[in-house]
Amino acid sequence: MSTEPESDRPRSPLYPPPIMVRMRVPQTSPFWTYAILAVNLLVFGSAWLLGRDLVLGMGAKINQAIIAGEVWRLATAMFLHVDLLHIAFNSYALLAFGPQVEQPYGRPRFLLMYCLSGLAGSTLSFLLSPHPSVGASGAIFGLVGVTGAYLYRYRDRLVAGRARLGNILSIVAYNLIYGFLVPAVDNWAHIGGLLAGLTLGWFLAPRYQTVRTDPLGPPRLVDRRSPLHWLTGIGLVGLGIGLALLGGFLRWGG
Repeated sequence: MSTEPESDRPRSPLYPPPIMVRMRVPQTSPFWTYAILAVNLLVFGSAWLLGRDLVLGMGAKINQAIIAGEVWRLATAMFLHVDLLHIAFNSYALLAFGPQVEQPYGRPRFLLMYCLSGLAGSTLSFLLSPHPSVGASGAIFGLVGVTGAYLYRYRDRLVAGRARLGNILSIVAYNLIYGFLVPAVDNWAHIGGLLAGLTLGWFLAPRYQTVRTDPLGPPRLVDRRSPLHWLTGIGLVGLGIGLALLGGFLRWGG
């Protein structure tokens, strides 16, 4: 990340332009990315041992079962996968985007954003799609949304920030178009996760500030994001999840 000191001095030959300084963004080593991947693989392997159809039937997002009181299906569905291609694609996507989110946001924020995005995807699917569905793609689209929000916020300060943001937009556009063209894809879960990720990624994004603890050492960046911003993002996504859940009960329960 590049930063420059703020200055109100007019730019002229007497006042050279500010010096751009390249600094390292604070990062956390990923943990939950690999833990969630392990859980997904373990659940997938167990499903084949116990009976794939039985496990999917017990944990999938099935609207009438949710109406009957099995609301927990909105959470369990994000850890289930139909076949090898399904689990392979989502595992690849999790490994691609998980570290990009967990490193700058940290472990607690990552886990929170992943789970809330997955729930948002499940509840929007519950509201708008009558078909059963499973998969981590809603949560993974949430990670894509978080990445997009982060890159947009720091597009002019990160190395190749604008180019990376353009890549994210291309990925989102391609996958949403593909999802609308292929009936088997639960695109509403993708959209729900994406919207939650964009919201959480914006409000929970690190707020970098330059500090110099050692007068003789180089400056460094620290995260000064206030927990109040966290609560705003979490509250907005929680409200969306609640409204979608209520709407689903009203739509399918009548």
